Amino acid sequence: MRVSRLRARAEITFWEGHLSPMLLYRCLITLLTPVLLVALFIRVLRKVESLQDFRERLGMWKNLPSGDVIWIHGASNGELSAARPLIDGLCTQNPDARLLVTCNSISAKNMVRAWGRSQLNVYLAPIDLGWVYGRLLRKLSLRNFILIEADFWPNRMRAIAAARAPIALIGGRISKSSSRRWRRFTKLSMEIFQTFDLICPQDQESAMRLSKLGASDSAFGAEISLKSLFQAKPYIADDESRLSVWLAASTHEGEDGTLLRAHLEALKSDPTLRMILAPRHPKRGANLAKLAETLGLSVTQRSLGAEFDSPSQVYIADTLGEMAQWYSLAGTCFVGGSLVAKGGHTPFEPVVYDCAILHGPHLENFAVPYAALAKHEAAMMCTTPEEIACNVISLRNLEASNKMRSAAHVALPQIDTLDVVLTTLSQMSKN
Repeated sequence: MRVSRLRARAEITFWEGHLSPMLLYRCLITLLTPVLLVALFIRVLRKVESLQDFRERLGMWKNLPSGDVIWIHGASNGELSAARPLIDGLCTQNPDARLLVTCNSISAKNMVRAWGRSQLNVYLAPIDLGWVYGRLLRKLSLRNFILIEADFWPNRMRAIAAARAPIALIGGRISKSSSRRWRRFTKLSMEIFQTFDLICPQDQESAMRLSKLGASDSAFGAEISLKSLFQAKPYIADDESRLSVWLAASTHEGEDGTLLRAHLEALKSDPTLRMILAPRHPKRGANLAKLAETLGLSVTQRSLGAEFDSPSQVYIADTLGEMAQWYSLAGTCFVGGSLVAKGGHTPFEPVVYDCAILHGPHLENFAVPYAALAKHEAAMMCTTPEEIACNVISLRNLEASNKMRSAAHVALPQIDTLDVVLTTLSQMSKN
């Protein structure tokens, strides 16, 4: 295994030394294009996506905006939800410009369209073909391009840089493993990361990794975690009712069984306790309902029209755009993506909604804020159904819950760096 890895690295080094890495990438993506197109068209035939979705993935966008355009790209729901305050700020700051928002998933596109902002044009991002982006950019008057957190596709980055549009990375993050993969292709990474005119990293670790991959020191601006800008909606249930509810937020496949068994265990101590199970991908709702029923739990499902006050032990919150409501109803939140190797989801939203926080061991996506929470004893790690149940029950106590929630607000104070970022973006557009 070790020998084969060394041989693979030697081959990469040889080809990097004899051919442009960008040329190699373009050749590879061109060769793969027929396979990609067939895979995408199969999704149309299976009615997973529409024919218009297929066209959008080839850059055939309807109703292209005229005049100045600010292009914002976020990979999926999480990135664009986090970027909503930024997008709202850009709309206010640039009333004369159209904001073009792209993403990789149908659910993210539908979510942004549901915001109802007339200033936004929302599309699926094209596959990473240079000629597709070249054709699109010839039709647009691009003021600047803003990438949210990550999703570094070489042809897109190069095409936008060639169009001489300023490029910004906001809330930029790159994990240790992603950085290691990019470092295998040194010349390509230098070529891509040097295109950024502004980088507002999520944290110092990401800043250091981006710098080592080729980002210019002069490009770095204020650190910003977009998820820390999250603002709670005004309604939050009273403490007494919240203490009888706990939320498993943005769960992934492989976590739900553990969490449902934890609820089953907790019910032995408190039969009145209710659980809200909000999967990261709502289409899993029906399977989760079956799993809960198999374990002997009574279930109601949001997607089937059930309201939260419908009597059940588990409420499956399998819809998009309503997470704020579930945070506001629960006194304790278990953060999903942390029991399996997904890196964990944001702790900022449960803190803003004044939830006590539980999580699993996988926290790579938000290592810095979770470290701050741990330092202030403002979150608890638990991995087994028994541990989770024990902590959920202990946080039914108002004093214990208040202590943890207060500590979380100290650990993660809301620092509004949005104005600084908006001002910097405005200056970048004028230069």
